[in-house]
Amino acid sequence: MNTARLHAMESVANVAIGYLINLWLVRVLLHGLGYEIRFNENAGIGAVLAAVAFLRGYCIRRTFHKLKG
Repeated sequence: MNTARLHAMESVANVAIGYLINLWLVRVLLHGLGYEIRFNENAGIGAVLAAVAFLRGYCIRRTFHKLKG
């Protein structure tokens, strides 16, 4: 398996775990502050953040891999 594919798989795993943590954390924090957020709103916001996190992580990893040589 090539390096780029492994980097992408690592980024996907990292973002998937982060997404699940985000769903839980937003629910707990907002509920604790007195805000109610529906699951589909939380999931939608989380999906956007997850996509950005994937791109960020993948690009950073590829940049450092190229710098390494």
